Amino acid sequence: MILINSISVIRDQNPIIKDFSAEFKTGTITAIIGPNGCGKSTLLAAIAGDLPLASGVIKFNEKELPGYQIAELAKLRSVVMQQPAFNLAFTVKEVLAMAHFAGSTLESENAAIAKLAIKELADRKVTQLSGGERQRVAIALAVAVDAPVLLLDEPLAAQDVESTDRIIELLRSEAKAGKTIILVAHVPESELSWCDQIIKDF
Repeated sequence: MILINSISVIRDQNPIIKDFSAEFKTGTITAIIGPNGCGKSTLLAAIAGDLPLASGVIKFNEKELPGYQIAELAKLRSVVMQQPAFNLAFTVKEVLAMAHFAGSTLESENAAIAKLAIKELADRKVTQLSGGERQRVAIALAVAVDAPVLLLDEPLAAQDVESTDRIIELLRSEAKAGKTIILVAHVPESELSWCDQIIKDF
């Protein structure tokens, strides 16, 4: 479970999030929605522990976020950015293998590849992939680690209908297995009926 109590985030001297509180229960999917510039990605980054808080507290399993070491965080939560940056010409298989330090295994990597139907990409260089393909590789990487918390910034962006359905089914399966999933979405609320909670006022 993740608890957020009255957090505020300031970036470049501008208040982005002010006095926000929320609860994210284990085994649920929460979507963060809102117009561009409202702070969706900032909120996700704060939950990931990648941004300092001006005030307030974020707790993972009743322990405050700053109390975790970086190595602990790597095994506690997996993060998928909106536009994954793969700048070095490693293959998809090699990129997935880099998550071993965070707890992935060859078995979990192959399972993630199968779930996202990216087997045909396994031997391709990540620098040669399309935006949608890179996003699916990043999701596979996050899932392979098997962290209890999964944070995704617009995971459905640049995906066709088939890939979108596959990603949604994967996230639902991960939540059913006990993961806490929080994602940023830039789609109408009516298209998020598969989520357990929607946050739009923060």
